[in-house]
Amino acid sequence: MIVGFAGKLYKNYEKDGIELLKEAIDEALEMAGLNYADIDGIMANIGRGSFHGNKTYLNPPVQISEYFGIKPKIIDHVQYGGPSVLSMIYRAYKAINAGDAETILCIQGGKISHLRDNHFQKTDIIDSPFDDYIKIYEQMSPISDYAMVAYRHSKLFGTTDEQRARVAVMQRYSASYNPKALFRNPITVKDVLQSRIVSYPLHLLEIVYPIDGFHVFVVSKRRGKSVLRNIDILAYGEAHWPNPPAEWDDIIYTPAIESAKRASFDLNRVDTFQLYDSFTITVMLQMEDIGLVEKGKVGQFVESHDLTFKGDVPINTGGGSLNTGQPAYMSGGVILEEALLQLNDMADGHQVKGADVVFLNGIGWWSRRHSVTLVLGERK
Repeated sequence: MIVGFAGKLYKNYEKDGIELLKEAIDEALEMAGLNYADIDGIMANIGRGSFHGNKTYLNPPVQISEYFGIKPKIIDHVQYGGPSVLSMIYRAYKAINAGDAETILCIQGGKISHLRDNHFQKTDIIDSPFDDYIKIYEQMSPISDYAMVAYRHSKLFGTTDEQRARVAVMQRYSASYNPKALFRNPITVKDVLQSRIVSYPLHLLEIVYPIDGFHVFVVSKRRGKSVLRNIDILAYGEAHWPNPPAEWDDIIYTPAIESAKRASFDLNRVDTFQLYDSFTITVMLQMEDIGLVEKGKVGQFVESHDLTFKGDVPINTGGGSLNTGQPAYMSGGVILEEALLQLNDMADGHQVKGADVVFLNGIGWWSRRHSVTLVLGERK
C-alpha cells in the first residue's frame, strides 16, 4: 500500500523549504504514478522554521494543502518528534482500510540550516510545564541528556567508549556503500575517540548532523504505475512517557520497552533492523529495549556481532542518520526510507540479501519520551 516514497536531503538547501517539500512530493508521486489530484489525505510533522525564510507553519497539514491546492478528506498533525512518521504510516493504513481516504501523503522534515548555522536558541519551545524547575543549568539539549544516559550506562554496566564507537564505525561502513550518505569516508574506533568531546562522554562522531530535508511517503489503495511490493504492517506499537527523564525510575530505559512489547513480534523473523540513531547510545538503548539483547549487555553484543549490511545482525544498513544527516532534527524518515529500499531490493550497493521483514523503532522528542515500533513486510 506504500506506492511511492522519496527523500530529498541537503546540507544547505538554497531555496525556501516549501520548494524543497515540492521536490520530495513530486518524486514520490512520480514513483507512485499518481498526481496531486489523487491526494485526499495529508499527515505531517514539520520542523520549526521550515518554510518561507525562517517562518514556521502553525498547522502544517492545512497550510501544505492550501499551498498545493489539495482539498483533503482527512488531515493529521502528528507530533512525537522523530518517530512521528512511523505513526503516520499506521494511521494512513487504518484510514484507507476504513474507507476514509484513498491516497494519503505522510510528510516529515524541514529546512533548518539557518537555525543550525546561527546557533539559534529554541527559547520559545517549552519541553515541560515544569521547565523552570527542571532545567536550572545551561544544557545542550538533547545532547547533554543523552550524554548523561551514556555515562550512567557506562557506570552501571561497564559499557565503554570503544563499544559505543563501534556502532559509529559499523554504520559508517554501511554508509560508504550508500550513494545518498553525506559522510562516506571510512572511520575507525580511534577516529571516533579522537574526535572532540561535545558533551562528556559523547564524541562528535557519535552525534547526528542536522540538515535540510524532507521525506514523503505515498500510502494509497491505488497502485498507479508503482512497481513496489505490496508491503503491509505486520506489527505496530507505540508508547508515551509524558514525564521528563528526570522523573523516571532510571534514565537508561526508554518507552521502546513498551512499544516493542505491544508490537509483540518474533525478532527471529526479522531480516534487518532500522533503529533511530540520533546518537550511538540511542541505537544501543533500543537494541536492549526491543529485546534484541539483555539490558546492560549491549556493549559485549556490538563487539561480537557485525551490524553492517553484510553482517549477521544488519542494523541501519544505509549508515543511518549519523551519516546521511538528520533532516530537521528528526530521523524517522531516514530509517523508513531505508526500510522500503531494503524491502524493494532498491538499496543500491548496500542491499541485505533476502530482506523480507524489517523491524523499525523510533524514539523521539527532546527527551526520548515517545517510542513507535513498526514492522513491515509482505503478509503471506
